[in-house]
Amino acid sequence: MEVATEPYPLYNRTYHLYRVSPLHHGDSPLLQDQSLRTHAQRLRSRLKGDSIRGVEVDFVGTEGALPNLGPLERCNWDIIGDEDAWIEKQRQLVDPDASEVAASVAPEQARGLDISLEYERTSYNALLLRDPGTTSSPEGFTSLPLLMIKMPAPIREVVLNYLRTTFDAHISPLKLAPSFLTSTLETYFRHLGASTSTQPIRDVIRQLQLQLSFPTSTTLLKHLDITIATHDVTGFVTRGKRIANSTQTPFTSAISHYLRKHLALNLSHPKVQISKVTCGAFTLATDRLKLLVPDISDTSTTEDNDIPDLSPSQAAAEEFYTALVREATGTGKFLAQELAPVRASSPPSSDGNAALPEGRGRKRAVSTTGSVNNNSKRSRARGKENGRASQDVNMGGL
Repeated sequence: MEVATEPYPLYNRTYHLYRVSPLHHGDSPLLQDQSLRTHAQRLRSRLKGDSIRGVEVDFVGTEGALPNLGPLERCNWDIIGDEDAWIEKQRQLVDPDASEVAASVAPEQARGLDISLEYERTSYNALLLRDPGTTSSPEGFTSLPLLMIKMPAPIREVVLNYLRTTFDAHISPLKLAPSFLTSTLETYFRHLGASTSTQPIRDVIRQLQLQLSFPTSTTLLKHLDITIATHDVTGFVTRGKRIANSTQTPFTSAISHYLRKHLALNLSHPKVQISKVTCGAFTLATDRLKLLVPDISDTSTTEDNDIPDLSPSQAAAEEFYTALVREATGTGKFLAQELAPVRASSPPSSDGNAALPEGRGRKRAVSTTGSVNNNSKRSRARGKENGRASQDVNMGGL
């Protein structure tokens, strides 16, 4: 019997993005139950403004600052594995006899930590993440370079300060380059447009909205929103493949050609940036992310294994996650120029640019979590209201 599970914490939540230096913990391993319980209790005390060993903490509790939340009831630090491990854990919580496979995640296989805060009226969480296959840690440290946090500012600051002071860590906002945003789109188009895919682009991406910003050019026009209807998105990808030297970035090439022809707007100009991408699979800005549950309708099985393959949208989400961790680590291809290390004379790493095959490779346990990503209808921005302008585009003039 299929069991409905809670969504994987990575999905369906809008997170602020940060990069974190390796967390120092000395001889006491961080990813162990006793250590996690200790940190959960200490963070809970700070959030409540309690005293620790008779000494008042430096940070004011948040319950008074946010009275509408009610009291803090629970603070948990839990190891989080990949999506397969999460699904198995949820199944065993519902039915302990459903599987003989252990639900716990070994520290070396963990993606990271899930810090959850449960108040009387709502809950928040933060994810400290890594790629366990490629992330290495110095002795006495644990590297969890990507921090994704969903909390109001007063609570967020207390959590960030706890991580800084407890683990002697440097935490800074993760600013994604505009090229990373477009590369993420191209990753989805590559997987969904593969010859073996039965997930059409229109069913996963749906309506696409790009936000262009002009950070240093003008104070009169802050943003330009470009909306592409569902039935036109595939057309842009198809037309882009016919443009010379655009096989790896067909959509970006096509939309650049369109804007240059119809709006005299050059996307390659350094003062024009794509600052936000919104579609049916994700919303990605330069400093925040919302990743929706990938559609699994295209899964199939091999003859000797009844575990389904990754669907194209799942494979794209996996590749996106790996690239995001790489950006936080500081080894990504799309780092801002001032942050990117000088490596022009060295060849790119083989694992750094490796891509998952379209819809194939890893196997995936099937979750019955609702994965219908029906975006609520967004009202189109009114021209020049609040410094914004909007533009609807179609394939007619490309």
